[in-house]
Amino acid sequence: MIRRPARLAALALILALPGCKFVETAELAARAEAAAKPAAGSDIAGRWDAEIVPYLVGKAKPLGEIRAALGGGLDAAGQTFGYREVPEGAPWNFPVALVGTIVEANTKSRAATAEVDTDGDGKPDATLQLGPVVKGTSIRDVLPFVSFTSYANQIEYADVAKALNTQAFERALKDLPRDTLVGSRVEATGVFTLRTAGDKLVVTPVLVKLGAGA
Repeated sequence: MIRRPARLAALALILALPGCKFVETAELAARAEAAAKPAAGSDIAGRWDAEIVPYLVGKAKPLGEIRAALGGGLDAAGQTFGYREVPEGAPWNFPVALVGTIVEANTKSRAATAEVDTDGDGKPDATLQLGPVVKGTSIRDVLPFVSFTSYANQIEYADVAKALNTQAFERALKDLPRDTLVGSRVEATGVFTLRTAGDKLVVTPVLVKLGAGA
């Protein structure tokens, strides 16, 4: 039998060991649960062709229709053509289909873009993101089945947006011929986000098709 003084001495020795830390059982369980849980956004690649792109293709409206509706106010256009998870105060996200001619291209930046004339006046009406750096959260925010309430925190929700942008680049943008964009006819399906009706239209594409110039 270990006498009481000996037990106390042993306990003191354990407590004095460098690096020792007692962790609550609940914390250990939480860590184990987090380790076993798939990373946020890890399912996006598998859902891209089966769910995400078909949804956007089905919802996308011609850019001309959306622009005409914006003349009556952003909220009116958003209620008809857009989506936002938060009922008030959040930007509107618009699935869009556009057809036009690329009149300018900035492919030197990693956040490359192309300017598209959709009405034949020679002036750009929308900007297409080309990546590889794809900015914003438009794809995530236009999908009603990708809700903030489905994730543990803002970090996970941000990871989902990054995963969606990565798929957009890998599936739709990566293989575009960057040196011959200007003058090309382009058809694209994607998303843009507006905080005000006068904001620049920056489209994040999920499908892009190039053809010969008009």
